[in-house]
Amino acid sequence: MTNPPPPVQRLRLTYSKTGDARYIGHLDLARFWERVFRRVDLPLAYSHGFNPQPRIQFASALPVGVAGLREMLDAWLTRRIEPEAWIEPIARNLPPGFAILDLKEVPLKLPAMQASLRQAIYRVCWQGISQEALAARVAATLAQDEIQRPHFKKPHKTYDLRPRIVAIELLPQAPGCVRMTLLAGSQSNARVSEVIDAMGLSDTPHAIVRERLILDEPEL
Repeated sequence: MTNPPPPVQRLRLTYSKTGDARYIGHLDLARFWERVFRRVDLPLAYSHGFNPQPRIQFASALPVGVAGLREMLDAWLTRRIEPEAWIEPIARNLPPGFAILDLKEVPLKLPAMQASLRQAIYRVCWQGISQEALAARVAATLAQDEIQRPHFKKPHKTYDLRPRIVAIELLPQAPGCVRMTLLAGSQSNARVSEVIDAMGLSDTPHAIVRERLILDEPEL
């Protein structure tokens, strides 16, 4: 069995995923981007082994139903290209709900984005809640010294959610909405749904948008 050619270039794609596209799950999203890249003949690098996979990595999986304004993925290539020349062909092959925002080269030896991810910023908007009631929920949540929650993978254990909440800010220009800055990545991670539940607002109709991800990387 011949080994696939090694990667010679790494690209970082920044894109948005909104509208009905927010209901596409993470595994389907990976297959979606693979099909798009194949359609435009992007020279993708593949992993070794009996079932080679395209070398595409996402910064962070987006929960189903959550829109993303600045999502990121890295793709490794076996032939160097000029990223700017590929923005329009990729954009032409995107269905409604997807938009390409940026495509640039990054160093091959950068750590995986998942390892560099530090924070995620969300906007959450509720229906039918007054600004005063929302302000009270935010204040009560942030005033707690600890917020014990069932561990996602070990329900018989708990973890403290409070240190993973960096900030929750009311948005005066958008009544019923807050901006949450939460720890994210392999070192420590807060699920936005857990924070909403801890605020006692999971049963109140709401919409979630992930505005951006913050990486701890050298300036590119």
